[in-house]
Amino acid sequence: MQLDDHFRMLHGRRQALQPAAPVFALEHDLSGDDLELLLAAVRGAVAHGLDARYRAWWLPFVVFAAEIGYDYVGDEYWPLLAQRAPGWESGPQWNVPRNRNRIKQWFKQFAHDYGGAEPRGGFAANFNIIAWPITHAVMPADLQRQMAQLLFESRGVLSAELLADPNALGACLASRTGGYSERFRIFCASQSLLGQVAVALLSGDDEESPYLVRSTLIRLVAGLSNEQSSRSWLARARQSADVIRSSGFLSKATGDAPAQRSRRVPAVTNPKLLLRHQGGGWHPYLELPDLTPLQARHQQVDQELRSLRARVEGHPRPLARGRLLYPDKVPLSAWPRPDVPAIELERGSTAVNNLIAEHCSIDPGPWWVFRKRSGGVAIEVKGKFVRPGNEYCLIGRLDSKTPSLPWIVQTMAPVEGVHAFDLTVPQIISAAEVDQLAAIGLAVVSDVSIRPVGLVPGSWDGEGAIEWLAGEPAMLAVTSARASEKCVVTVDRGLPFVLEFPEDQPELIFSLENLTVGTHDVNVSLLASETGRPLISGSLAITIRDLHTNREGATEGTAIRLFTTPARPKMTELWDGRASLSIDGPLQTKAELAITLRDSEGRELAKLHRSVSVPFSDSAWERLTDQELRKKRLFSAYEEAESCEVSVFRNGVGFASMVCERGFDPLRWVLAKQHSGHHEARLIDRTGSGDTQVHLFSVEAPLVGEQYDSRQPIAVPAAGGLLQATSGTMTAAVILPPEPNRLRQSHPAVPRCWDDQLLEVQRLIEGHRRWLDADLPADPFAHHQQDQVLEALTTALVSLVAGHRWANLERKRDPVGAHRQLELLDEMSKLVGAAPKQRAVAQQIAGHLWQWLDSPAALSEGFADAIKAIVPSSGMGDHDAAAEFLLALASRPGSVASWADAERDRLLRCVLLSPVLIRAARFAVLGTEALRDASNQPAFGVGR
Repeated sequence: MQLDDHFRMLHGRRQALQPAAPVFALEHDLSGDDLELLLAAVRGAVAHGLDARYRAWWLPFVVFAAEIGYDYVGDEYWPLLAQRAPGWESGPQWNVPRNRNRIKQWFKQFAHDYGGAEPRGGFAANFNIIAWPITHAVMPADLQRQMAQLLFESRGVLSAELLADPNALGACLASRTGGYSERFRIFCASQSLLGQVAVALLSGDDEESPYLVRSTLIRLVAGLSNEQSSRSWLARARQSADVIRSSGFLSKATGDAPAQRSRRVPAVTNPKLLLRHQGGGWHPYLELPDLTPLQARHQQVDQELRSLRARVEGHPRPLARGRLLYPDKVPLSAWPRPDVPAIELERGSTAVNNLIAEHCSIDPGPWWVFRKRSGGVAIEVKGKFVRPGNEYCLIGRLDSKTPSLPWIVQTMAPVEGVHAFDLTVPQIISAAEVDQLAAIGLAVVSDVSIRPVGLVPGSWDGEGAIEWLAGEPAMLAVTSARASEKCVVTVDRGLPFVLEFPEDQPELIFSLENLTVGTHDVNVSLLASETGRPLISGSLAITIRDLHTNREGATEGTAIRLFTTPARPKMTELWDGRASLSIDGPLQTKAELAITLRDSEGRELAKLHRSVSVPFSDSAWERLTDQELRKKRLFSAYEEAESCEVSVFRNGVGFASMVCERGFDPLRWVLAKQHSGHHEARLIDRTGSGDTQVHLFSVEAPLVGEQYDSRQPIAVPAAGGLLQATSGTMTAAVILPPEPNRLRQSHPAVPRCWDDQLLEVQRLIEGHRRWLDADLPADPFAHHQQDQVLEALTTALVSLVAGHRWANLERKRDPVGAHRQLELLDEMSKLVGAAPKQRAVAQQIAGHLWQWLDSPAALSEGFADAIKAIVPSSGMGDHDAAAEFLLALASRPGSVASWADAERDRLLRCVLLSPVLIRAARFAVLGTEALRDASNQPAFGVGR
């Protein structure tokens, strides 16, 4: 009765909040002795078989399970529960799925009766039973240090509005977790829960929180304070929150914020235009915007940014999937049109593209002003004003009228559709000249200047746009050439405040405090000394940027950047070659690359150092992994490792690093080598569903699976193979290491079904995807086995689609060496097609193979140009998208399984009707491979 009354009382209080907040089972508020009595009672019930007389009193079991969740550290939940409650899942009559599901049903009953928290999102979907006790643990102990660090690193973006709105605070914090562990990101995916916990933790020591009972809050704070760093982080984050509360904007502990609050949405920085002086003229670039605020507030935006290509207005080709996640500059071949969105996702939803268009716009013109800076760069002046004595580049549309001034000289236009002028503004400008500039929307500013002082801002265009990171002081200096005693400052058209100039000084320095993340309009007006009336004015745009701008898979040093695709790869993807990595930086720069494997405690297990040349390409990384990652030093540590850190460093240039985790997955295979030398596979199943299916696919029959018991260890066959576990939509697969003497004896056989070509192609794509996406163990022979099966499936698919003559050529390829492969290139070229257009395609491909040798981007662009003439008749549509699809189908057909089903099947039908396309793509793929193998060249960028 004590627990029932307590939770009902909490439920009533939480329902009174706006919006209502949930109750957590960890908030039982029991004393130490009472809690021990409850735990002992549950252990006794389990020891007696958990029969009906015990199951009627379900509330203690919910508290017990939540306490287990509090101590959960990311391994398997059920063994931990069995350790704390001997007899769990070990009795002769024990029904594992039924009793696990009872735990879930009891938590659902708790949610119904007491307004208990309900797990949401991907974590709840993938871990549909253990998500309940872990959610009700509020914050497991192993995540508390990261929570303290997140609050500390986010203290600069805290505001009164955020502290009064847990949902908004949760969204803000969740958007800043890119560099944290996967399990912590999973916890933060429940943004409302994250916000409620954060508000409670940020309350003062002597304050009650409406979102957590005091005993639970004290317990969490004590856990956070166990380690010196986390204790300091939490204290400083609380101090920042106290400063905001004491500023008079928010009472300290209410929890009664309005259900709907009008608040300023952080602005996404619009794309920036800039010019670079190259080859005797100015060339335009577009700096991609930071879309982090949109990703944080709209999950669909995040999903589509990761999975779809983007088109940038003025850029000739679509950007690769996930490219918008990286801060970068894109060259433009045409000036952006005013009636076309600056950025648009291919096949993106209307809602997402409209949202991006709303937040990412370019000045429509017709004139743009760029101030020339050192280093051959010109930065856009957003305010469209010029200062005497400075140099500018003026860009205008062709139909715009040009001022007739002697110091405005036409120069070479950067692209078609606009004309360009060099401006060297004289020190003295006549009134007539000012009028001519005003006629095209340009202003002259000479009597007042506003500039940043103190801490160097993250960005300043030298005129009217400044950026600071959240938490940095926004300090400005106003300088006037005319006598003035006072100035009036307004921010975002709010209430003005008056400042006095120091006596006999032309400059006034002041600071703007409590600016929230976003863009703010600041206006400064100088008052005449005699009359007090406005004399002159100036304005600027101040952007406060979140400290955690969107780096995703890229971390950035001063001048070195490290990129990965996908944006946030797991360690297994990096190890297996399913993820690519590249390094950008100053040309022809030598840097030190380090790859470090660490265990679950962060201890170093093995490390590899290599000297590389920057820029370092995706293909260079691919060859480096083949040459180095699978050597014995790293191999021996791989199975024990839980994370892989990649870092690149150059003294005086910069540093960048990235950490890839093994991942917190519902299903995971573990391989162990027995004393006999044979391997054994064991499945870690965190789903708790009881319906997990396991299949073994042999090398000899890679598309046919044999079922096994998911709860029992599986002896690995001598020939190796692939093990796949499936539970609902969740899958885990691993390549099994073969015995070395069986490698030459295993030959994949791919039986074919000719009744329906499309169905057969789909079957081969799915089979290839299964072997392609499977994890690789620390065994070099497993990698060879995987390559053998993938090549057999790719050859079978191409032979099926390309026709019998090409199939005969594929059979010739298998037994010959690298130099003999070159001899087949002429035959491949002839077999592409006999029609004039088809022969021209083959000739263009043959003539460019050497140029595509070491650049996947060059291969994609060059192949797209080569097939431009034959794509329209096939119905595939855009030749760039067609090239991307065809090259994937001809080299890694399993990768097209990620395309939208309808679009993929449409393109496959086009290929089946026009097999010349797959023959051309296969020729390009095999031709570059043959040349690369024959030359046996080292990895580009790898130091020897």
